Amino acid sequence: MFIGLIGQTRVYPSSSNIRLLGMQANIFTNSKQESSLQRDCVEIGIYTQQNNEMGIYKRNGNQMQAFSPISYTKIAPDESLKKELLPPSEQSFYTEEDALMNQYMKQYRIDGYFDGDTFVQNSSEPVKLVLKDQISKEDLESFRNELIEKGLGTEIDWRGVKSDFIGMSMGFDNIENFQKKADYVASRYAVLKDRIQTQFMGDKQKAELQKLEQIYAKAKEEMANSFAENIGGFYENLGQSDAVEDMRNSVLAVIDDKTEAYIKYIAQNDIYANITESDKQWLKQDDGYMAAQLRESISGTQQKKHTETISTKAPYSEKDLAYAGMYAKELSWQLKEPQWDTFTVKRNDSDLGKYLAEQYKTIFRNIENAGISNKLSDMLKNSFEPFIDKFMDTLDTKINQNRERVAVNPQELGLIRTNYIDRDSVYNAFQNAIFGM
Repeated sequence: MFIGLIGQTRVYPSSSNIRLLGMQANIFTNSKQESSLQRDCVEIGIYTQQNNEMGIYKRNGNQMQAFSPISYTKIAPDESLKKELLPPSEQSFYTEEDALMNQYMKQYRIDGYFDGDTFVQNSSEPVKLVLKDQISKEDLESFRNELIEKGLGTEIDWRGVKSDFIGMSMGFDNIENFQKKADYVASRYAVLKDRIQTQFMGDKQKAELQKLEQIYAKAKEEMANSFAENIGGFYENLGQSDAVEDMRNSVLAVIDDKTEAYIKYIAQNDIYANITESDKQWLKQDDGYMAAQLRESISGTQQKKHTETISTKAPYSEKDLAYAGMYAKELSWQLKEPQWDTFTVKRNDSDLGKYLAEQYKTIFRNIENAGISNKLSDMLKNSFEPFIDKFMDTLDTKINQNRERVAVNPQELGLIRTNYIDRDSVYNAFQNAIFGM
């Protein structure tokens, strides 16, 4: 491999490399004849390394060196580390061991609150920092035995529930987890409501249900508002009116429908009965674990039927929203990192029109086979032409950067593109290609 570096750095010969420069004199002579600009070339690669080994020149501290190939070992990513970074609502599973570790770590929670940017600790007790990697198997087993003997108690850990419901926002960075998050909120609510109605009576039950409703409503609102702002807002910026409000209402409806389905399932199926071992009875009091069991208990057929249900309260189904989110993420990424080379001066802009036409054809086929509603299908198709405008705006921004670059380095004039996108050529080529569908 050779890397050509073009610049204005001067290379002064030493007694040890005059011979090499002499061999390349004709190259520099020809180069000067072709251009009045001086370009010093440095090659790094096997050829240079071979010359070095043959003694054509001798390295010193002021010269670039060719290094031997660097060896490395590819290691598979640690899935457990990835799980640690995700909020509970985006994790794929919650096992008995997860529940044990979660309950163990609750012993070392810090009581306090934020006053602006300052954390105020409620307790005067010294803080003990405990890392999961530092917990021995013996300590965990000892704690497990305590849970087997004493259980978790009847009181609900509202602090833990609130903590688990942090991070409910939806954006392009986690849109693929939309359905997972909606299932998490709905199943957790269903389990907690069933537990409250079973364990408590009278004013206590009423007060606990009120706490649950407040946390549930806040989580739903955060999901719906962030989804609407990020995904719906993206489509409204592409000229699709009412996308924000329609998607907000749809997210709320999807979560409510899921919640209703989970509550109905619990009423008809005793998920607690599946835990029969005496040493696992404490898990019934871990609502996070029981919610995970509930999600796993519902059959694939029921989930599929529920996913395809279009709520009468909103225009988009769960499947619509998931598809719209992923489609928006793809287009958004293209606007951030446009896959079109603005450094190539010879490329015809009609090629860009053909490139976009091929993308549209692929998108059109995917939409037709996606099983989404006609309303969403029409919106996605109508978004593409405005997307083309924004795509070309992004390219012109990059070309602006090229123009600024040439102003500072005039020797690059003619090497990188400085003329803006010819939009007429793009649109004519696009329309001709689409008409040929």
